[in-house]
Amino acid sequence: MTIVRDFYESLFQNEELKHFFEDFKEEKALEHHLATLVDFWDNTLFYSGSYKKNAMKPHIMLHDQNPLKNIHFKHWLALLTKAIDKNFKGENAETMKNRALSIATVMKIKFGIE
Repeated sequence: MTIVRDFYESLFQNEELKHFFEDFKEEKALEHHLATLVDFWDNTLFYSGSYKKNAMKPHIMLHDQNPLKNIHFKHWLALLTKAIDKNFKGENAETMKNRALSIATVMKIKFGIE
């Protein structure tokens, strides 16, 4: 939870990204969303089976409402990398950063972002 909490604190302050995360400003909504993200990353890193949702669906809806651009992905990756590096070192930290880059790349391809 530490990484995603630090990451979201940075997102809320980032001028390029904060408007995408307004729905999570309320504490209860944020806690629910962070728990979902913990499940997502737990499953992504450790194949725990804890995440059962379609991760692309909300991002497709978001992109349809407010198109994502390359600059958004650059900021997202930089802030996530910073949160990971602040809290952890080692193989799993590097795997998380690599998977985040892969996820961003797939999303950009899906959305036709160069």
